[in-house]
Amino acid sequence: MSAPVELLTERLGRLQAALRETHDAPMLVTDPANVGWLTDVPADFQKDAHLLVFPDRAYFITDGRYENRVPEIPGVEPFIWASKHPHRYPELRELLEGAGALVLDTRGLPLDVFQVLPRMVGVENLEVPPGFIDRLRMIKGERELALIREAVALAIEQFRHMVEEWLPANLDTATDMDFRDELEAWPLQRGGEGPSFEALVAMDADADTPHPDMTRPPRPLREGKVMLVDWGIKYKGVCTDMTRMILLQGELPPIFEGMKLLQEKWMAAVEAKILPGLPACEAGEEYAAGMEAAGIAKPFHSAGHGTGGAYVHELPLVGRLQEGVEDFGIPFRQGIVLEPGMIVTNEPGMYEKGEGAYRTENMLLVTENGHEILDAALPLEPFTVGG
Repeated sequence: MSAPVELLTERLGRLQAALRETHDAPMLVTDPANVGWLTDVPADFQKDAHLLVFPDRAYFITDGRYENRVPEIPGVEPFIWASKHPHRYPELRELLEGAGALVLDTRGLPLDVFQVLPRMVGVENLEVPPGFIDRLRMIKGERELALIREAVALAIEQFRHMVEEWLPANLDTATDMDFRDELEAWPLQRGGEGPSFEALVAMDADADTPHPDMTRPPRPLREGKVMLVDWGIKYKGVCTDMTRMILLQGELPPIFEGMKLLQEKWMAAVEAKILPGLPACEAGEEYAAGMEAAGIAKPFHSAGHGTGGAYVHELPLVGRLQEGVEDFGIPFRQGIVLEPGMIVTNEPGMYEKGEGAYRTENMLLVTENGHEILDAALPLEPFTVGG
């Protein structure tokens, strides 16, 4: 467990406060992603763990295979299943004695278990509020936001190291994959846990798609002109996601200048819509409409996504709400109204087949009066080798 205990107790406390305000009943957390957000246990453990969270206490539920790996979190007691049978939920009856209702996570239970769960655990009412934990994950807590700021500062230092120190020393001998490897290794010696996703590092035509093929053969850096770098780090239970461009030699080629002008226009339009009270899809619409105006028939990708918490890709999605598709609420992503405390990326990209891409990416914190660009200390203009 690399997340500070203070972060995990903050997340658990926010969930318990929400339960007290809305349900005054315990909640069974079954979605592996939500288990990971609350406890920081790794993915291989999340799928075999639940949490039973009361407004004043909580239980970490798993089987005997993981007994020695149960995280130590203040206010959370271990509960080890006695049975290996998949329908072992009656074992929770003792913990739930006196509870008239049970709040249930919206994901993570097999349908056959869901249908009979009230009888299995001895409660009269089963309440399934859509997006209950999703909303808590989107709006960052005070301790969580402080850690995200630390992570962003480390990611900026990481990128500057690559451009100002590593590239000048290795430009003539290293490959794009060497750059990727050093980029991902550098934070490990400085408090980082590793990348929050596989870094995307691609030069010229290798970057002509939103997700370049990172299994391609390495290319010498000295052969490239323009390099896209999309990277993030995991740090003490939170993460980052940013993109910058590097000019490896000469001036920006004319075709990239054209892509840059379009991308900057789209990015400014999206940023202007990252405001509290507006649905995320309004910002996404700016990018989609901009592509249409430029004659691009098939959109490249959405304008951004939630980020900063336990996972690099989270809600809300900053994308167009498709015409004719009703907004079904939080689990369906695009129509979520932006609120203070949410963090979203702004990452429109422009791509030319066989030529390359121009994409930059910020992390924006929604505030009471607008937004704050968390990575503003790292300019968006293309970096040159050495600074």
